[in-house]
Amino acid sequence: MLKRNISSENRNSIFPIEKKTTGSIAHATSILICLSNDIHALTDIARQCNLGKSTVHRVLKLLEQSHFVLQDSVNRRYYLGPLITQLASNPITTHEYLIMYANEEMKHLSQISEETLVLDIMIGTQLFSLYEIPSKHDLKVTQESRMAGPPQAGASMKVLLSQFNDKQLKIALDSMNITRSTERSVTNKELLMAQIKEIRQQGYAVSYGERIPGALCISAPIKNYILRFL
Repeated sequence: MLKRNISSENRNSIFPIEKKTTGSIAHATSILICLSNDIHALTDIARQCNLGKSTVHRVLKLLEQSHFVLQDSVNRRYYLGPLITQLASNPITTHEYLIMYANEEMKHLSQISEETLVLDIMIGTQLFSLYEIPSKHDLKVTQESRMAGPPQAGASMKVLLSQFNDKQLKIALDSMNITRSTERSVTNKELLMAQIKEIRQQGYAVSYGERIPGALCISAPIKNYILRFL
């Protein structure tokens, strides 16, 4: 059996507005970025956003009504609200544009290989399946659960780990509880690190039977993908 994965690095960054825009939506965006950068006092937000305090106060109250922000009744500071957390907590919603742009290429690869195509990301040190195009054959490999494991097994996870630098990779491996899923699973962390560094050089990974006996997986990363909030 053959299972192909398109894997993507899951990194977060706060980014500035690239074009100078005006209006309430632009003001709200600037204010939310301030809150995410640990700027919470109305005066500091106004200074950082180059806006009048009355304008910032008005926009904050509108955002508060929609649960995008909340105000601490004791210190009078503003913080990101529960709706932001709710929107960001669903990986499929958060990475929806990645799924959209990957979809056509995944369909093309699915037609060529006639096998299952999976788009994976990494959340913490866990593999998460964002999107899957199952094989049309009766005998096929598919994901029963979006959150797969064990974390170190298989080409997809190794490709995602290969996007880390050496320091990040060591931290990730040290935090993993490595268990054996099949007789082909790699449990030695030094060997696993060596394999991941080799994958980093060659740009793809191949695994056989590491998570599912008899299943072959070919995985390659989507380069330079950065998850952007706001």
